[in-house]
Amino acid sequence: MGRSYVAIGDSLTVGVGARLFGGGFAERYQWMLEKKTHAPVELSVFAKSGLTTDQILQLFKRSNVRRAIAAANIITITGCGNDLVQAIQQYEKGEDETKLLQATLHCQANFSKMIQEIAQIKRGQKQSYCVYLMNLYNPFPQIPIAGRWLQQYNHQLRSLAANPHVEVVDVYRAFEGHEHEYLSIDQFHPNHKGYEAMAKILFQQSCKQL
Repeated sequence: MGRSYVAIGDSLTVGVGARLFGGGFAERYQWMLEKKTHAPVELSVFAKSGLTTDQILQLFKRSNVRRAIAAANIITITGCGNDLVQAIQQYEKGEDETKLLQATLHCQANFSKMIQEIAQIKRGQKQSYCVYLMNLYNPFPQIPIAGRWLQQYNHQLRSLAANPHVEVVDVYRAFEGHEHEYLSIDQFHPNHKGYEAMAKILFQQSCKQL
C-alpha cells in the first residue's frame, strides 16, 4: 500500500543549494521510503524560498494544501530560518537580543498553530499519520550569538513533540561539526551532502513508525 507525503516550508523544502535534478531532502526521503516499503510514495511539495513562519502558516489556508494534508500519512515542515536571519540582521544594528528572543518565540507559536491546523484537518480520521518538524542547523558557526539562539530555538521546538502525532527531527545534530562539508557555495543552504544528511536523519527517526 502506498503512502502520501506532504512537505511544507521554505527554501530547505524547496531544495535550494542542491545539485540540478538532485533533489532536496524531501525527494531523497521519498526515495528512501519507497526503497524500504517497496511501494510508491506520493510527494506533494508546498514551499517557496524566503518564506517566514507567518507566510508558511498562510499556506494552510489554501484548499489544495488542506486536501493534501487530509490524505497524507507523513508531513514535514521546515521554517524559522528566515525569521532568525531577519532577527540577526536587526541585532547587528543595535545588539538588542530581545529581537532574537521575539523571533524564536514567534516561530514556536507559529509552528504550534500549524500543528493545530493539521489536527483540525485530520480530526475524525482513522488513518495514522505523523508530523515531523525539522529543527535548524547552524549556518553561522562564526557568529557565537547566532549559534546560541539557534540552540535556544531548537530547545523550544522540542516542546511541541508533546503534541499527538508530532516529532522533532534533530537536523542540528546531523550538521554539527560538518557545516563546511554540508553547506552549499552560498554558505547558508545545504548542498547535496547536507540534504542527504537531512533525509537520512528524518528516515532514521520516521522508519520506527513504518
